[in-house]
Order: sequence, then structure tokens, then C-alpha cells
Amino acid sequence: MSEHDIATLRRALTEGALLLPAPELGTLSVRGKDRQTWLNGMITCDLAPLKAGQGAYGFAVAKTGKILAELRILIDDDRILVGAPRDRIAVLIEHFDHYVIMEDVELEDASEEVAWIVAHGPGSKDLPALARAHGALAAASVDMSGKGGALFAFEPKDVDAALGRLERKGSPPVLVADEASWEALRVEIGLGRWGKDFSGENYPQEASLEAFAVSFQKGCYLGQEAVFMLQNRGHVKKKLVPISIEGDAEVPASAEITDPTGKVIGNVTSTAKGEDGRVLALGYVKYKQAQKGTAISVAGRPAVVS
Repeated sequence: MSEHDIATLRRALTEGALLLPAPELGTLSVRGKDRQTWLNGMITCDLAPLKAGQGAYGFAVAKTGKILAELRILIDDDRILVGAPRDRIAVLIEHFDHYVIMEDVELEDASEEVAWIVAHGPGSKDLPALARAHGALAAASVDMSGKGGALFAFEPKDVDAALGRLERKGSPPVLVADEASWEALRVEIGLGRWGKDFSGENYPQEASLEAFAVSFQKGCYLGQEAVFMLQNRGHVKKKLVPISIEGDAEVPASAEITDPTGKVIGNVTSTAKGEDGRVLALGYVKYKQAQKGTAISVAGRPAVVS
């Protein structure tokens, strides 16, 4: 467990930064002189304007527009590091390899050589330079939550020391968060998690991450037509939304969400205790109920989309 209580970590998230070791991320290394333009044609975020020392957050999507993998990207001088769930690295290599035709691009699984740290909070912008000074392979400011953020890639042997050097208990604080505390805080801010709140069955818009992970101004990429059409000529049938539930009793996993008539409109994916003691949740509701302030019920208890 973290040595810091949840209130202290909440302050770091809103005023400073939270540091999160991310052992669940594997790494795809992309080399070759065409690496950046080629990768830009494969993913939802825009890499075209980026230079070494910068990064991005996005998705690889199928032609249908559904998510293949959540991606965290760092641009280095001679390669691009792509962080993705470990069990998706082989899938990504197989998927991407189909689209390397004449380009000078080399794909390699570098998961054993790279370890990731993720930061959330407005103070994250000050950390990449410090991380590079302490031996980071690559680091950049990247907002993945609307709170500000950063990404860091280190050699695995250096992660613990790096966390200690980046942590700052002054004002504003930069603190390392434990898994349980981050789970509660991400639900508070309405941030979905791959494998828990969204998966390969979802579109970016269903996961409510399109504002951070999708560029609707960039040129063509694989799956763009489906993602663009959902955004501009229609909408998804369901969306992941933050929910505030009356009472302090725990909510069952995958609890049903109903409208005022009792009709089932979705289900809960994550829960946490809020600052005021109420239960907070993330869950899917039908599109027309996804507006803030919509009255719903969760497991028979009054709730509201927050």
C-alpha cells in the first residue's frame, strides 16, 4: 500500500502529479526512416507534428473502428517506443506487419528492455526533463486524462530508483500512488481502464476517450472512416459515464443500471468510495442517458450520471 492517504494523493492528482509504475505495459519498438509517417497512418492520434522528446496517447483500431489496443507513444531520436498491454504486443506486431509494404520500417518486441511509468496531474509537465536527467530512455508530456500527464520509459532495473527521484513531497506534491488508491481516484475522475472498463469490443467513443486519444483533423489512418462516421454522422449506442450512487453500501460487480421506468440500460464496470462517502462508479448507459445530471438507478439505488 501507499504510504500516503487517499486525500493526499487526491491533492497530488489535482495540484501536482501522481506517478504510476505500469508493469502491465509491454513495448513495441518501431525503427526505420519511415517509422513516424508509417505509424501515423496506423493509429488514431496525430504523430505528424511531433519531434524527438514528444509523445502521444491513442489507439490502434481495426477497420471496423473497434479498439485493438490502447497506446502510449514516445518519440526518440532513432526509434518510436509504443507502450501497450503486454498481451496485445504480439497482436499489434502481426496486425501492423500486414501494412509494411515498401516502407523502411522495423517492428520489434522490446518488452523486456523497457519499463513504463505513467503520470497524471498538472505538475507532470515538469517531470520529463528531470526523468531524462536521471537516465530515462525517453520521456514526454502527454495528457491521457484531461488532468495533464506524462510518460516515461526506463530500463527495468532503473524504475524503482527513478520513482524515488521523481517523487517530491513538497508543494505541489509529486507522489507515487499504489494500485488501490489509483483505482479509486481514476473512478472519481471518470477515467476508464483497458481490460476493465473497455476492451476490443468497444469503439473509442464508447470508452469516452476520443477527446484524448483521437485526432479528427489528421489524414487517413486505418479504421478512420468508421471512427469519423461515428463522431460526425451519428453516435455510438452506449457510452462509459461516471456515476454517483446514493448510500455507502458497496455495489455488486457488473450491477445493472436502469432508467426511471425500471428498464435496463447498461451495467457498472468499476466502483469506488467517493470523497463524501458515496459510492462512485463507471458504467455503460445508452447514448440518450449519457448526459450529465441524468437520473438513473444502480442495483435499485438512486443514482445520477455525474
